[in-house]
Amino acid sequence: MSAAMPLATWRPRPLVRVRERLARALGMGQLQMSGTMPSGHTGTLMPQRMYYIDDARATLDGVDLGRPTHLSANPTIGAVTLPARGVLATGQAMWEILDPAEYEHTRSQTAAAAQPSTCAD
Repeated sequence: MSAAMPLATWRPRPLVRVRERLARALGMGQLQMSGTMPSGHTGTLMPQRMYYIDDARATLDGVDLGRPTHLSANPTIGAVTLPARGVLATGQAMWEILDPAEYEHTRSQTAAAAQPSTCAD
């Protein structure tokens, strides 16, 4: 559904809440698509496509880390809730700019780095 809807539909809070309720209906628990991150930035996660992870294997230093599971309560990082089941999401996110001067400085640096370099023969 999200892939077919314009990005502007992520701004009105009621439309974001509908997406959060849909995520709950799809077994991802009590997700919040927008809020304040541990860094202090306020933002919105805007998944366009989501793929359930029902089967996977993982080891760390030879120790089996187990199989994907579906939790009854959402895990968190700080106050940010994560999906209650394994899911790979692709899409976009937007974050509030806390320091406009830092943003402009970083933007100018990345723009300069993206310019093709010229070589003298």
